[in-house]
Amino acid sequence: MNSTIASKINSVKVLTFSPTGTSRKIAETIAQGVDINNVSLIDITREEEPELTFSDEDLVIVAMPVYGGHVAPVALKRIQNAKGCGALAVAVVVYGNRHYENALNELAAFLDDRNFCVIAAGTFIGEHSYSTPETPIAVGRPNDSDLLFAKAFGKKISNKLSSKEFDKPVETELIEQPFQDTNVMNKFKSTIQEWMKKGVQMPKCPSLDISLCQDCKMCVKLCPTNAIDPLTLDTDSEKCIKCCACVKGCVFHARFMPTPFAPLISENFSIQKENKILL
Repeated sequence: MNSTIASKINSVKVLTFSPTGTSRKIAETIAQGVDINNVSLIDITREEEPELTFSDEDLVIVAMPVYGGHVAPVALKRIQNAKGCGALAVAVVVYGNRHYENALNELAAFLDDRNFCVIAAGTFIGEHSYSTPETPIAVGRPNDSDLLFAKAFGKKISNKLSSKEFDKPVETELIEQPFQDTNVMNKFKSTIQEWMKKGVQMPKCPSLDISLCQDCKMCVKLCPTNAIDPLTLDTDSEKCIKCCACVKGCVFHARFMPTPFAPLISENFSIQKENKILL
């Protein structure tokens, strides 16, 4: 790395909200590819950081999951008071193989408003929150190939930091969009419209099979919004964000998400999408 830039950017901060661990894994792997040894993690999954202030000597890798085509609202709320102070940033959104829609633009605009300079961006695939053995959706992703791609992305960021245009911001609207089969998308949308007409009720939170529950309270520990009562193990649907961390983290399979979206997404979005980056 160019010595001038190396002395200017002396730390990498990984800032992530990652209930099921996918966003964090991708962000940390990107950081590995950047040629800077001083790396620290700011994980806001369990609680917000009351004061986040960066500097123009920081490279901040911000990785957030996509829920329903948007960056997880609770994640943005937890860093709403962050101050970029001219820090360079990498905006990364992680979605479950359907589409991230406007989430990347949302994240980039959020960072820009807080005086970060977004010099790189990426859209990565993570196993969908609703994925189960019966309704697989991007199972096991990020896989080894995804992580190699993420690390190579980090290397490209490092190369940009060494160039004369190291602080040139990117326009996230220009990132290559994931392939979408028009017929599949129309079928997906028409099914949802049908549900709405029929008044199909959607679950507001995961369910608990009390016969399988061993009262280990792992679900309580994993919930990012403290939506699960530690005594009754009931879930407050107003607090639940449907991240399904409690479902994926229950080794006794006592929690499940009975949503019709799982088979619908599994059926219509089985073709694995590719990660995309922009520098």
